[in-house]
Amino acid sequence: RRVEWLRRRLGPDLGTRAARLAELRVRSRARFDEDWLPFLDGKGSEQASAQRVAEDRAAVLLANLGVSQIWDATCGIGADSKAAAQSGHSVIASDRGFEVLRYARANLADRGDRALVVQADVCRPPATARVVLIDPDRRPDGVRERDPARWSPTLEAALEVATAFPGACVKLPPAFDPAANPAVARLAPAARCSWTSLDGELREVALWTGVLAEGKRREARLLRSSGSVAVLAAEPEESPALEPHAAREVGWLAEPDPAVLRAGLLGRVANEIGFRPLDPHLAYLGGEAAPGSPWVRAWRVLGCVALDRRRVRALLAAHDVGPVTVKKRGHPDDADRLARRFAGPGSRRGLLAVARLDAGHVAYLLDPDPPASGEGRPAGE
Repeated sequence: RRVEWLRRRLGPDLGTRAARLAELRVRSRARFDEDWLPFLDGKGSEQASAQRVAEDRAAVLLANLGVSQIWDATCGIGADSKAAAQSGHSVIASDRGFEVLRYARANLADRGDRALVVQADVCRPPATARVVLIDPDRRPDGVRERDPARWSPTLEAALEVATAFPGACVKLPPAFDPAANPAVARLAPAARCSWTSLDGELREVALWTGVLAEGKRREARLLRSSGSVAVLAAEPEESPALEPHAAREVGWLAEPDPAVLRAGLLGRVANEIGFRPLDPHLAYLGGEAAPGSPWVRAWRVLGCVALDRRRVRALLAAHDVGPVTVKKRGHPDDADRLARRFAGPGSRRGLLAVARLDAGHVAYLLDPDPPASGEGRPAGE
């Protein structure tokens, strides 16, 4: 109906384009405020940093460097450039593709003389910029590419450009492991790795080099749509796992934020809140009191039994639980299948956590309404 309405008023071609833009703007509501990036294309909107992530990056630059000239070398439709310009930075926004630059220019039009949009190659940097942002295109041929040697620019080329600047930020996909990449070890061994999550979803890992790499080498950043930020910059720590019998008797079960896990700071957080891993190879933590930390979601444990259908259903019946939502770690079946298998006879909806311990799989029945997590900066940052 939207397409037909627009086609009647704008003509077939412009109406179809307007309908596509309207659809992309609806899809982007979870990532951008309305009208923050008014002009979108499919690939550009998928690859653009979420608004909160881009704004946090701009705030980091401002806190470390003050107002600076930033070269957003792979600007796409302009998300990072817009956030940097809004923070007061002077921005050179460039990309190789002329078509995507039309979107960037339109999205940055309200930034006035703080944003210059030009067509340029990332491997030919401007002489005036102090900091460079590089987000390699991981879909150079339209299909997501996992091999950094096939990105555009390649990771090696991006790092070579980054190390030529006083400071740089190279954006990488959430699942990327910088420690396992030889190009990072060779070209940016002193880089600071920062994992960022937004509302519990891991969004990216960033490599900060030069003057932006000072401090701890590993960092987790937890962002909320509400505007809060928690930062944990630390070295990895050991936290011994609970004995199997103790793991089944914990009063609270906690699930760490994915940024903590990717940053290798699970032990650091466990020690800080007084919890311990349920198992040496499991990312669930157990303790005896509500942790009140922004780095974990925690639930009160109502009961724990071996993962046997009869025993699980008996536990659910004791708490009048029928349908369940399942969280799992270390079990081969998907969560929906487990939920159908163990649904109980009760009237209330429940939350079931399935975990693999040394003695086998167990099920924890959890209070589905956890207290609000703490916000702000964790102690000991």
